[in-house]
Amino acid sequence: MARYKTVLLDADNTLLDFEATERQALRRSLEQRGVPFNGQVLQTYLDINRPLWAAHYRGEISRDELMTRRFGDFAKALGITADPEEWNRDYLRMLGDCGDVLPGAVELLQALKPHCTLALATNGVSDIQRRRLKDNPVAPYLDAIFISEEMGIGKPAKGYFDRVLTALNADPAATVMVGDDLNSDIQGAINAGIDSIWYSQTKEKSALPTYQANSLAQVAEIILEER
Repeated sequence: MARYKTVLLDADNTLLDFEATERQALRRSLEQRGVPFNGQVLQTYLDINRPLWAAHYRGEISRDELMTRRFGDFAKALGITADPEEWNRDYLRMLGDCGDVLPGAVELLQALKPHCTLALATNGVSDIQRRRLKDNPVAPYLDAIFISEEMGIGKPAKGYFDRVLTALNADPAATVMVGDDLNSDIQGAINAGIDSIWYSQTKEKSALPTYQANSLAQVAEIILEER
């Protein structure tokens, strides 16, 4: 008998390789505008994008404002003229074309499937996430998919997790959230009163998660260990 009956799994950087997807989509969108892609350009984008997402999670800016500002600021940093809304639309479309899977993700799901209900719990744009998951090797193992845009609420809000748990008829005491993000995944789990596993390949430690795993194989070990 597994430690948990229901496992909620984040998508990006937990099952799916968002960093690879991000690089591919950014490179294609830059090439479309005649701008060469390199490591410095990527870092410039990340230095703009990540603080905006952090501000969004703190409730300081809306998602729409984030989407427009990031490419407006990026174009300014590159010294080019571009329509930020158009650029964002192109980038999002290209994101949906890429669904790279992290090493060990399929093996994790194969190990858990006989013992647990598996659900994807992801913040994101519905069209993008649905296209990335179509024909994806992780999809057959998922019993349900919960995308924030479709639900009208996202992680880390307690309401998001309440709806997920209700839809799955899941016992909070037998449910765990697995994710790489301390804010949306781990703090979200805390808000919802469920356990969490922080999947992090860094040496950083945190007191927030119930458990910390440095590999997906370790995630499986934690979940499948009997109480």
